Amino acid sequence: MFKGGFLADVYSKNPVRSDGMGRVVTRFPPEPNGFLHLGHTKAIMINFGFARFHGGDCYLRFDDTNPTEKEEKYFITIEEMINWLGFKPVKVTHSSDNFDRLYELAEELINKNGAYVCHCTKEEVVAQRGGGKGKARYACPHRGRPNSESLAEFRAMRDGKYAPRKAVLRMKQNLEDNNPQMWDLTAYRVLDEKHKHHRMGNKWRIIPPTISRTAYAIPSRG
Repeated sequence: MFKGGFLADVYSKNPVRSDGMGRVVTRFPPEPNGFLHLGHTKAIMINFGFARFHGGDCYLRFDDTNPTEKEEKYFITIEEMINWLGFKPVKVTHSSDNFDRLYELAEELINKNGAYVCHCTKEEVVAQRGGGKGKARYACPHRGRPNSESLAEFRAMRDGKYAPRKAVLRMKQNLEDNNPQMWDLTAYRVLDEKHKHHRMGNKWRIIPPTISRTAYAIPSRG
């Protein structure tokens, strides 16, 4: 499978150097909110198999920022399934390992005028994005608030002073872009009090959704 086809092409474009420096490193990043299915098996075979074929390493990185539906049994069975398929991760990591760093990056983004705290309802946000019918888009009324004000509001979110959906941190993107993924997406939201993180407990009352976490945190993750 790795001697030909697109996977061979991927390697041929960035091969391991002939002097032995560098190595192939991949990762399998499941969200532990259920049991693995056939599609996951394919991903495991490609990620772990590709690394093994080229003498490299593959990490198992649990994407566990959202505590909803995360149960210990899913963490255990996922690792058991990987072992049953004949693989062993070089290291097991968790997205939540980086919560402190992610928060620091969020504050840094606010200070650089790249994010703001928004109090709009879901319906208001939909309207700002054209109402789902291609209408004119317009900026959130909170977009122009001072960075210091957004920073204070963000810390209030962190400290549990806002209920879920009453405040979110949104990234300043390009509302003129035709790509909906550029329309000031949510970078942090407030958790419901009943959702206790399996590893962090109630330390964090705010979490970054997957897309924003990917946007500014990939360099921090295993």
